[in-house]
Amino acid sequence: MPTIAKYAKETFWAVAAKGAAFFFYYGLVYYLTRRMTVDSWGDWSAFLALLNVILLTSDQGINTASKRYLAPARDTDALGGVVRATFVLRVCASLAFAAVIAAAVYPLLSWLNLREYAGFLQRSLLLIVLSAVLEYFKNLFEAIHRLRFTFLLNLIEHGGKLLFVVLLFKGGNQFSLIVTAFTLAVAIAVLAGIISSLRVIPNLFRSPRAVQLIRRTYVYSLPIFLMSIGGFAALEIDTIMLRKMSDAYQTGIYSAAKNIVMFLPHFGLAFSMGIIPGLAVFDAESARANRRLFYQTLAGVTGMYLVIILGVALFAVYGLDLFFPSAYRAASIPLLLLTPYIIFSGVSGYCGHLLDYRGLAWVRSLNFAATIILNVLLNLWLIPKWGAAGAAISSLAFAPYCLLNLWQADRAFRATRRAPA
Repeated sequence: MPTIAKYAKETFWAVAAKGAAFFFYYGLVYYLTRRMTVDSWGDWSAFLALLNVILLTSDQGINTASKRYLAPARDTDALGGVVRATFVLRVCASLAFAAVIAAAVYPLLSWLNLREYAGFLQRSLLLIVLSAVLEYFKNLFEAIHRLRFTFLLNLIEHGGKLLFVVLLFKGGNQFSLIVTAFTLAVAIAVLAGIISSLRVIPNLFRSPRAVQLIRRTYVYSLPIFLMSIGGFAALEIDTIMLRKMSDAYQTGIYSAAKNIVMFLPHFGLAFSMGIIPGLAVFDAESARANRRLFYQTLAGVTGMYLVIILGVALFAVYGLDLFFPSAYRAASIPLLLLTPYIIFSGVSGYCGHLLDYRGLAWVRSLNFAATIILNVLLNLWLIPKWGAAGAAISSLAFAPYCLLNLWQADRAFRATRRAPA
């Protein structure tokens, strides 16, 4: 069983991984908002939202489902076989998904009335495949508690995106250059993931084959896949709906505000990456101790988010001009309205991580259904009234998801304690 020192070490690397992504992510936003007008930024944000929807869906729940079987095998001779089985499933599913998207590009974008993005999306097909594979490696290193490699992959991916965008993109609406930059960065990170796996996984090619796991992993991925489909409703549908129901300017200022807050919940995930893989493996005897550590960490995560919310509020009022050009000053109001999203999303992600590892992804998917429905309804009601501010208020849909995940996580500990020996 992992020790406190092991938890601390892995949490350090998890926070470092998110910190590296944080630094380069905001560096990229800073650079692009100075190379685009607000309207161009709004158009790019709408395309990026569409691309993120496809990237979330392309995961098909497989990467998270793989962790369910990788974590128990991390200290056994069967690990290599589990990695081979889940990786084959990942690659085959990604290629099949890319083929479907290639065939559906024009009908999909015609239905969304976004036909101008067809060329950019076609250029993104390789990026779609590689991104899913890269996320597999990140989930692999998380599940086996080797998060220093996750840090390495984040550093290469996000640092490479910023570097290649600066080298290739000089302004305007040439979004294909940004797509090319992203693809190059992700390809290099995937190569690093392959090399790292060969170094860290013992007997990778000599372990017993685990072909039966392909089916089991895929079946378990289905409820997670439903969440990934719904994930776009909570993460990106607001941007797409705002672009369709309002204009590029409203989309641009909303996207500027959202780009400030959307990465912040990842710090809660960083703590869960370092702690949950160990905490999630418990029996009736260890459930009480693990539950105590779960809540102690949750208290720390919640306190951290309260401080972050205060900082974001002060930034929205006094510091926006330090980061964005003056044309984005109107983003202050939606940024203030988005601050509750930070804590709701961060805490729900921390709790939901435990549910995934405990084989309760279907429970989490049911919880997420309420969020999806509420988010869409709020957007339909509020965007026509208040534009970007209305889309920001719609993020309150995360409140029931947060509470339901917390309740179900607590039930998972208590049910194990009550189970017969």
